[in-house]
Amino acid sequence: MSTSIPSEMQVLELQNYDEHIATAVHSLRVVRKPTPRPGPGQVLVRIEAAPCNPSDLIFMQGLYGVKKPLPAVPGWEGAGTVVASGGGLMGKWLTGRRVACGGQSDADGTWAEFYLADVKGCVPLRKGLSFEQGATLLINPLTAWAMVDTAKRGRHRAIVQTAAASQLGRMVLRLARDAGMPLINVVRRQEQEDLLRALGAEVVLNSESVSFEARLREECRRLKATIGFDAVCGEMTGRILGAMAPGAMVLVYGVLSFEPAGGLDGRDLIFGRKRVEGFWLTDWIRKAGFLRVFQATGQIQKRFADGSFATQVRKKLRLEDVPAGILEYQKAMTAGKILIGPGQ
Repeated sequence: MSTSIPSEMQVLELQNYDEHIATAVHSLRVVRKPTPRPGPGQVLVRIEAAPCNPSDLIFMQGLYGVKKPLPAVPGWEGAGTVVASGGGLMGKWLTGRRVACGGQSDADGTWAEFYLADVKGCVPLRKGLSFEQGATLLINPLTAWAMVDTAKRGRHRAIVQTAAASQLGRMVLRLARDAGMPLINVVRRQEQEDLLRALGAEVVLNSESVSFEARLREECRRLKATIGFDAVCGEMTGRILGAMAPGAMVLVYGVLSFEPAGGLDGRDLIFGRKRVEGFWLTDWIRKAGFLRVFQATGQIQKRFADGSFATQVRKKLRLEDVPAGILEYQKAMTAGKILIGPGQ
């Protein structure tokens, strides 16, 4: 390994999973570990910024689709500079380049000074795109892009989405508008309504309103919405599915309620030919293939460059300040992400 790369690095390591997020977060420790060496098909990335996403919180609770052997370094995505390669044409080409990177394996994640990345999990960043925005290039934008693409390919006329004021929800708003697909946005607070209307959303429904069910059915009928993107799960899944016409479907991509999908009417499923499916970006990437994902990330970077996509960042933290920052973030996630700057 090059002498410019230290033999040891600082990482943020999770000691224990716990369904109580505060307990899990308090088990995070800043420790020193040997800096990994890239093997064939791998590169070493010096991390400049890595976000905390809802999927990271679920991971720390031990409830995610991937469970790493403990102690483990969290972090599904980040951005930095490739400083070493394990060989191969792609690895050599990436060396010295600024990249977004990530992956969902049981290996150590991006909440570290260095991250061992698969070359296929790296996306070179456009000139002018900051590490802070590049760190959030993969999970939210790709999920939004893939789901809207699913709606277009399925010839759905309009979309219903929950958690519409989230960072991902705002990206869906822009993509749906550009695709000419009407969007029914579901939120649960007045300030979220105001935020989305300021961004140009035409239909925003508050799920806490007494008229929510009636208005949801009315808008689904008027706009002919037949696909839903649900980040909440619980009873909300059934409420959305029930409001749409026969043949409709709901993609559940999040579990913010931490409740089983409910409120499903068996008659809708049987006679209405409605269905509920899970959406996991990891599976979509595997099925889509490298070329399609590469093309998608190229389109996404153009949107970051022209300002149509942007991730709101609340603050950037040193490793030792992350636990307190996570607890603040999970109380109001729509207020902006926290980014981890391991080298700060």
